[in-house]
Amino acid sequence: MIDAIAQFFGVVISFIYEYVPNLGLAIIIMTVMVKLVTFPLNNKQIQSAKRMQQLQPEMKKIQQKYKDDKEKQNQAVTEFMKENNMNPLAGCLPLLVQFPILIGIFRLLREADKFLDMSVINPYLFTSAEFIDLLAIPNISFDNFLSQISIYYIFPLIAGATTYMYSKMSMSADSSQKMMLYMMPIMITVFSFSFPVGLVIYWIMNNLFSIGQHKFIIKMDDVKDESKVVEVDKCEGAPKDKDEQKKDDDKAVNKKPEPKGTKTKAKKGKGKK
Repeated sequence: MIDAIAQFFGVVISFIYEYVPNLGLAIIIMTVMVKLVTFPLNNKQIQSAKRMQQLQPEMKKIQQKYKDDKEKQNQAVTEFMKENNMNPLAGCLPLLVQFPILIGIFRLLREADKFLDMSVINPYLFTSAEFIDLLAIPNISFDNFLSQISIYYIFPLIAGATTYMYSKMSMSADSSQKMMLYMMPIMITVFSFSFPVGLVIYWIMNNLFSIGQHKFIIKMDDVKDESKVVEVDKCEGAPKDKDEQKKDDDKAVNKKPEPKGTKTKAKKGKGKK
């Protein structure tokens, strides 16, 4: 499966390289092509993230209201999401699609001789100077980090920075996601030190295009957005806390039945001839 994906992108890279004889530019063009193909999925993810940000204040109300009862809290959250036509898993599909692509490109660049004709393709970013090998892996350790600082280290750092920028735009302000906001960029930075530079460039460009797409879609949606949030108290089937339930019970007990025979009679006409 992964070899098939790597083989496919090998054909794509080789085709682009015939017209643009620079492996770095070929990777960037391939990134644009992938973004265009996955545009509808990414669009759905961005809109889902925006919707989650809109729902966040009401979600906090639920957490505060049922902080002592997790079962009612989960029930209220489920009902609230249902009333607002929100699927929390809607934004996960693009990530599931992106993962095998990343693995395939990693395999392609890690085993370039297997999938590319390296007798024709120049692996350097700057071909005339043969500077920055896109198939190279920084492969550093903490022991020799300071003694072997090189230009290759800048790519993982940029990858981490762009990941943070995009994560900050797409994630909600929920405290439960703050850890991911920082953990994801750190993980990407660390992992990038063991990836081919070409793959790191793909990830950087993917982040930059995602940031641009996010800003564009949010701006367009702000112009025509008429969606409203159904508040927690207005959700049908939402559980009630003890105070609300007690008030309803008291109203039911104190409600007096209407006495029989109190129906108003229709007024008779004035006099008879």
